[in-house]
Amino acid sequence: MEAIKLLASDRTVERLGGIYALERIMRDSLKDHLTVVEVLASFIREHTRIATDVEVAPQTNPHPTEHVQAALTVLGRRPVVHEPFRIDLRGTDLRGADLKQARLDRIRLGGAQLDKSDLTEAQLEDAWLQETSLEGVWLDRAYLGQANLRAANLRDASLMDANLTNAKLFGTDLSTAQGCTAEQIEIAAILDNATQLPPDIATRPASAE
Repeated sequence: MEAIKLLASDRTVERLGGIYALERIMRDSLKDHLTVVEVLASFIREHTRIATDVEVAPQTNPHPTEHVQAALTVLGRRPVVHEPFRIDLRGTDLRGADLKQARLDRIRLGGAQLDKSDLTEAQLEDAWLQETSLEGVWLDRAYLGQANLRAANLRDASLMDANLTNAKLFGTDLSTAQGCTAEQIEIAAILDNATQLPPDIATRPASAE
Protein backbone atom coordinates (compact mmCIF):
# COMPACT_ATOMS: atom_id res chain seq x y z
CA MET A 1 0.00 0.00 0.00
CA GLU A 2 1.25 3.47 -0.88
CA ALA A 3 -0.22 4.70 2.42
CA ILE A 4 2.19 2.50 4.39
CA LYS A 5 5.17 4.05 2.60
CA LEU A 6 4.05 7.48 3.76
CA LEU A 7 4.41 6.40 7.40
CA ALA A 8 8.18 6.27 6.89
CA SER A 9 8.33 9.87 5.68
CA ASP A 10 10.31 12.46 7.62
CA ARG A 11 7.52 14.97 7.05
CA THR A 12 4.70 15.03 9.59
CA VAL A 13 2.12 16.04 6.99
CA GLU A 14 2.96 12.99 4.86
CA ARG A 15 2.81 10.69 7.88
CA LEU A 16 -0.59 12.09 8.75
CA GLY A 17 -1.73 11.59 5.16
CA GLY A 18 -0.62 7.96 5.35
CA ILE A 19 -2.46 7.38 8.63
CA TYR A 20 -5.75 8.79 7.38
CA ALA A 21 -5.37 6.99 4.05
CA LEU A 22 -5.04 3.74 6.01
CA GLU A 23 -8.20 4.61 7.91
CA ARG A 24 -10.09 4.99 4.62
CA ILE A 25 -8.73 1.66 3.42
CA MET A 26 -9.75 0.00 6.69
CA ARG A 27 -13.30 1.31 6.36
CA ASP A 28 -13.64 0.50 2.67
CA SER A 29 -12.00 -2.93 2.63
CA LEU A 30 -12.85 -5.58 5.20
CA LYS A 31 -10.03 -7.83 3.99
CA ASP A 32 -7.47 -5.12 4.77
CA HIS A 33 -8.82 -4.31 8.24
CA LEU A 34 -6.47 -6.56 10.23
CA THR A 35 -3.42 -5.49 8.24
CA VAL A 36 -4.14 -1.81 8.84
CA VAL A 37 -4.67 -2.36 12.57
CA GLU A 38 -1.35 -4.19 12.88
CA VAL A 39 0.49 -1.56 10.83
CA LEU A 40 -0.86 1.29 12.96
CA ALA A 41 -0.03 -0.53 16.20
CA SER A 42 3.50 -1.20 14.94
CA PHE A 43 3.88 2.45 13.97
CA ILE A 44 2.84 3.58 17.46
CA ARG A 45 5.22 1.13 19.14
CA GLU A 46 8.10 2.24 16.95
CA HIS A 47 7.67 5.88 17.93
CA THR A 48 6.81 5.46 21.62
CA ARG A 49 8.77 2.46 22.86
CA ILE A 50 10.17 2.95 26.38
CA ALA A 51 13.79 1.83 26.62
CA THR A 52 13.97 -0.79 29.35
CA ASP A 53 17.22 0.57 30.77
CA VAL A 54 16.13 4.23 30.83
CA GLU A 55 13.71 5.87 33.25
CA VAL A 56 10.81 7.78 31.70
CA ALA A 57 11.84 11.42 31.78
CA PRO A 58 9.58 13.66 33.88
CA GLN A 59 7.75 16.29 31.86
CA THR A 60 5.36 18.98 33.01
CA ASN A 61 2.88 18.44 30.18
CA PRO A 62 3.73 15.34 28.12
CA HIS A 63 1.73 14.49 25.02
CA PRO A 64 2.21 12.14 22.07
CA THR A 65 3.49 13.62 18.83
CA GLU A 66 0.85 14.68 16.33
CA HIS A 67 1.29 11.59 14.14
CA VAL A 68 1.21 9.19 17.09
CA GLN A 69 -1.97 10.82 18.41
CA ALA A 70 -3.52 10.50 14.95
CA ALA A 71 -2.70 6.79 14.82
CA LEU A 72 -4.17 6.29 18.30
CA THR A 73 -7.33 8.15 17.30
CA VAL A 74 -7.76 6.01 14.18
CA LEU A 75 -7.27 2.80 16.17
CA GLY A 76 -9.71 3.97 18.79
CA ARG A 77 -12.51 4.56 16.28
CA ARG A 78 -11.88 1.63 13.95
CA PRO A 79 -14.89 -0.34 12.67
CA VAL A 80 -16.19 -3.17 14.84
CA VAL A 81 -14.73 -6.28 13.23
CA HIS A 82 -13.67 -9.57 14.81
CA GLU A 83 -9.94 -9.39 15.49
CA PRO A 84 -8.24 -12.68 16.37
CA PHE A 85 -5.39 -10.88 18.14
CA ARG A 86 -4.93 -8.27 20.84
CA ILE A 87 -3.58 -4.89 19.77
CA ASP A 88 -0.10 -4.77 21.30
CA LEU A 89 1.00 -1.44 22.77
CA ARG A 90 3.02 -2.84 25.66
CA GLY A 91 5.89 -0.76 27.00
CA THR A 92 4.89 2.41 25.18
CA ASP A 93 4.98 6.02 26.36
CA LEU A 94 1.49 7.37 25.71
CA ARG A 95 1.39 9.98 28.46
CA GLY A 96 -1.15 12.73 27.84
CA ALA A 97 -2.88 10.86 25.02
CA ASP A 98 -6.43 11.79 24.03
CA LEU A 99 -8.33 8.50 24.03
CA LYS A 100 -11.81 9.71 24.87
CA GLN A 101 -14.46 7.14 23.87
CA ALA A 102 -11.74 5.00 22.27
CA ARG A 103 -12.51 1.35 21.58
CA LEU A 104 -9.60 -0.39 23.29
CA ASP A 105 -11.17 -3.68 24.34
CA ARG A 106 -8.67 -6.56 24.71
CA ILE A 107 -5.73 -4.21 24.16
CA ARG A 108 -2.33 -5.09 25.65
CA LEU A 109 -0.89 -2.11 27.53
CA GLY A 110 1.28 -3.89 30.08
CA GLY A 111 4.07 -1.66 31.36
CA ALA A 112 2.86 1.29 29.30
CA GLN A 113 2.88 4.89 30.54
CA LEU A 114 -0.51 6.60 30.20
CA ASP A 115 -0.18 9.17 32.98
CA LYS A 116 -2.56 12.13 32.59
CA SER A 117 -4.21 10.61 29.53
CA ASP A 118 -7.91 11.13 28.85
CA LEU A 119 -9.72 7.78 28.74
CA THR A 120 -13.16 9.20 29.47
CA GLU A 121 -15.84 6.73 28.32
CA ALA A 122 -13.17 4.48 26.79
CA GLN A 123 -14.03 0.83 26.20
CA LEU A 124 -11.35 -1.23 27.97
CA GLU A 125 -13.16 -4.54 28.32
CA ASP A 126 -10.75 -7.42 28.97
CA ALA A 127 -7.80 -5.04 28.52
CA TRP A 128 -4.41 -6.16 29.82
CA LEU A 129 -3.16 -3.34 32.04
CA GLN A 130 -0.58 -5.14 34.17
CA GLU A 131 1.95 -2.73 35.69
CA THR A 132 0.50 0.06 33.56
CA SER A 133 1.03 3.58 34.86
CA LEU A 134 -2.36 5.31 34.86
CA GLU A 135 -1.54 8.04 37.32
CA GLY A 136 -3.80 11.07 36.98
CA VAL A 137 -5.80 9.62 34.07
CA TRP A 138 -9.45 10.37 33.43
CA LEU A 139 -11.43 7.13 33.41
CA ASP A 140 -14.82 8.68 34.07
CA ARG A 141 -17.59 6.43 32.71
CA ALA A 142 -14.99 4.10 31.20
CA TYR A 143 -15.79 0.41 30.94
CA LEU A 144 -13.12 -1.81 32.51
CA GLY A 145 -15.08 -5.04 32.71
CA GLN A 146 -12.75 -8.04 33.08
CA ALA A 147 -9.70 -5.79 32.75
CA ASN A 148 -6.48 -7.08 34.30
CA LEU A 149 -5.13 -4.32 36.54
CA ARG A 150 -2.40 -6.29 38.29
CA ALA A 151 0.09 -3.85 39.89
CA ALA A 152 -1.38 -0.95 37.90
CA ASN A 153 -0.82 2.57 39.25
CA LEU A 154 -4.10 4.50 39.45
CA ARG A 155 -3.01 7.16 41.91
CA ASP A 156 -4.95 10.40 41.40
CA ALA A 157 -6.95 8.81 38.57
CA SER A 158 -10.57 9.92 38.16
CA LEU A 159 -12.93 6.93 38.21
CA MET A 160 -16.29 8.66 38.39
CA ASP A 161 -18.94 6.13 37.28
CA ALA A 162 -16.27 3.82 35.84
CA ASN A 163 -17.42 0.21 35.51
CA LEU A 164 -15.08 -2.32 37.15
CA THR A 165 -17.29 -5.39 36.73
CA ASN A 166 -15.12 -8.50 37.10
CA ALA A 167 -11.92 -6.45 36.94
CA LYS A 168 -8.85 -8.12 38.45
CA LEU A 169 -7.27 -6.04 41.20
CA PHE A 170 -3.97 -7.59 42.25
CA GLY A 171 -1.66 -5.14 44.00
CA THR A 172 -3.47 -2.29 42.24
CA ASP A 173 -2.80 1.18 43.65
CA LEU A 174 -6.10 3.05 44.02
CA SER A 175 -4.99 4.81 47.19
CA THR A 176 -5.61 8.35 45.93
CA ALA A 177 -8.05 7.62 43.11
CA GLN A 178 -10.87 10.15 42.84
CA GLY A 179 -14.53 9.19 42.51
CA CYS A 180 -13.84 5.58 43.43
CA THR A 181 -16.65 4.03 45.48
CA ALA A 182 -17.10 0.86 47.51
CA GLU A 183 -19.85 -0.16 45.08
CA GLN A 184 -17.37 -0.07 42.19
CA ILE A 185 -14.88 -2.19 44.11
CA GLU A 186 -17.50 -4.71 45.22
CA ILE A 187 -18.22 -5.82 41.65
CA ALA A 188 -14.57 -6.51 40.85
CA ALA A 189 -13.83 -10.21 40.30
CA ILE A 190 -10.71 -10.31 42.47
CA LEU A 191 -9.36 -8.04 45.18
CA ASP A 192 -6.20 -9.10 46.98
CA ASN A 193 -4.67 -7.77 50.19
CA ALA A 194 -1.95 -5.89 48.29
CA THR A 195 -4.49 -3.68 46.52
CA GLN A 196 -4.53 -0.17 48.01
CA LEU A 197 -7.95 1.44 48.27
CA PRO A 198 -8.88 5.08 48.94
CA PRO A 199 -9.10 5.82 52.67
CA ASP A 200 -12.80 6.72 52.45
CA ILE A 201 -13.63 3.13 51.46
CA ALA A 202 -13.77 1.89 55.01
CA THR A 203 -14.22 -1.83 54.52
CA ARG A 204 -12.58 -4.19 52.09
CA PRO A 205 -15.11 -6.21 50.12
CA ALA A 206 -14.59 -9.97 50.11
CA SER A 207 -12.37 -11.28 47.32
CA ALA A 208 -13.97 -13.48 44.69
CA GLU A 209 -10.85 -15.63 44.46
